Amino acid sequence: MNRERITISFLAEDADILKHLQKIKTERTISSYIRHLIRQDMNDNPPINNLDQLADKIASKIANSNLSLPSKQEKPSEMSVSLEDKSLINQLF
Repeated sequence: MNRERITISFLAEDADILKHLQKIKTERTISSYIRHLIRQDMNDNPPINNLDQLADKIASKIANSNLSLPSKQEKPSEMSVSLEDKSLINQLF
């Protein structure tokens, strides 16, 4: 089997990632760790290039959650102001 090599660069602000990878190296190779993460990402989050598929996925997530969305846009109720409050407001101006 042919092996493909890829180089990954880390920035100075990625010190936490490098520290984590050093810890991973004690348990397994970094290559196997990265392959595992990529496979997991491919299985859990396949790319959605179709907007209809994306809408279906969002609708499914909402349906499976405890969120309830109003079926129609309701107008806010009219604010009622008493005559006394109107009088106070008028006195301010």
